[in-house]
Amino acid sequence: MHPFPIRDAEPGQALPTGRMGYDLDAERLLLHTIQSVEAFEALLTTGTLTPDPDLAVAEFAEAYDWLYRMMAARLPTSGQGALWLWARTRRDHLVGNCRRSRGQVLLICRVPRERVLLSHFDEWHVVLNRGLGMPRLPGESEDDAFARWEEAYDEFDARLRAAGMRDAPIRDWPPGLRDEIETSWESILDRGNYGPFECWQGTVHALNADEVVEAVRII
Repeated sequence: MHPFPIRDAEPGQALPTGRMGYDLDAERLLLHTIQSVEAFEALLTTGTLTPDPDLAVAEFAEAYDWLYRMMAARLPTSGQGALWLWARTRRDHLVGNCRRSRGQVLLICRVPRERVLLSHFDEWHVVLNRGLGMPRLPGESEDDAFARWEEAYDEFDARLRAAGMRDAPIRDWPPGLRDEIETSWESILDRGNYGPFECWQGTVHALNADEVVEAVRII
């Protein structure tokens, strides 16, 4: 007997029609994640799905290391690596993910909010690219926000070059510069910096079988 319903579906039928039902203020967050068959079998066998940090893209090791430290500091759980889930996205976007993931398994979950670190999906790419985190100010136009960011980044980059660290790993930067950029990244964790319809991702240390509402094998 499985601890949750399991069904097979084409990508377009993997999700209910209509509104997704995301609520980032709920006590238990609605989350979606697509996992391999092997990961799904591990969840069924052990009752818990934990991440394999070795699967993280090596090119972005610094970004993942920062995220892991944020999870360790802000979540009541512990563990190695992170499991990634959608916390708010468009239905058509998620269906598109399913189309690219035939043969894998979509997990529809409800996880206690305190166990999930939310981060802004688009702005996570700032961290991946070692940029400065500078969200748009209230009432600021997109062009003005970019001009402000570009000026700040050029000034930061000049200091980095002056220190001879432009191409060095962040761990080797002078502490002041390293702290400055990593502190700026924390802006992507603050929902107050963004509008009400932005796309958010969640990371957890582990996913328990009793937190899965339904599993959909994508055919």
